[in-house]
Amino acid sequence: MNSIDKIRFILLYGNEPEIKCYGYMELNQEGNMIALYNRYGEELDMYGGHEFVRVRTLGKFDDEDRDNFYSLLESDGVG
Repeated sequence: MNSIDKIRFILLYGNEPEIKCYGYMELNQEGNMIALYNRYGEELDMYGGHEFVRVRTLGKFDDEDRDNFYSLLESDGVG
């Protein structure tokens, strides 16, 4: 089961955001980050000079069933 955490960016592409900027981090079963998303659910380059803090875990989902992934984002107001 993968999980999705809500995060707050401290740096986004190496620059400090002007306002509070939230996004999402996808973790695999071992707890390693496998994807990073902006506040709209669009995938970001994981190696773009980002720094962030975790806010909370939204939930877990089966990697083969991405519908629950999108439902978790929608529950947080994305989409």
